[in-house]
Amino acid sequence: MVTDVSVSGRAMYELPLTQRQWVRRGELLEAARRIFERDGYHTATVSAIVQAAGLSQGAFYLYFPDKKAVFAALQEEMATLLRRRIYWATRDEPDPARRLEAGLKAYFEFYDEYRAWNHRLALEGLGIDESFEARQRQLYETLAGGFAPTLTELGVQHPQIAAAGLIGMAAQVAYWQHYQRQPSVAMSPAILASVCASLFLNGAPSIPSPSPSQGGPHA
Repeated sequence: MVTDVSVSGRAMYELPLTQRQWVRRGELLEAARRIFERDGYHTATVSAIVQAAGLSQGAFYLYFPDKKAVFAALQEEMATLLRRRIYWATRDEPDPARRLEAGLKAYFEFYDEYRAWNHRLALEGLGIDESFEARQRQLYETLAGGFAPTLTELGVQHPQIAAAGLIGMAAQVAYWQHYQRQPSVAMSPAILASVCASLFLNGAPSIPSPSPSQGGPHA
């Protein structure tokens, strides 16, 4: 659920929330995610969200002024969750090459777990208005900034540019994995991370050929 990462910025008009109210807000966000995944942003309604959460519309408006606001809050929550997962996956790894692969694995695991949300965000979220696109751009910039020191350790001459390329590659590979590939070529997050790290650091000829037992083609 999203309730354990309710740390994003909130509207200035909101008063500090009690622990119970944080839980209630998290329940609304979790319900909203399911409704947006199922119905899409434009078709989703506040009524459907509160029904899924088992709450009243009055309870919804205590936390969010409208559907757009809850979608924005959810976008921030999910970005926070992704950043945290990459941080915890990489913080104790001293070897930069393995750290890079660990960060990519965390990224692909997140995409795998929340594939429906990521698909909906890619299809609709960036077209709602400029603020949604700005939040997604900020996420990519933050992720790239997190990988840049590791790339510096690996001897990359322009780590900021390289990190931006790394995040772009990971995003495209994740999209391909879940929405474009043939079912017979599914790969696990660990194998995707290994392949992408090898491609990025050593070039295309270095990409290993994963066996079916490793979650490679025909797994």
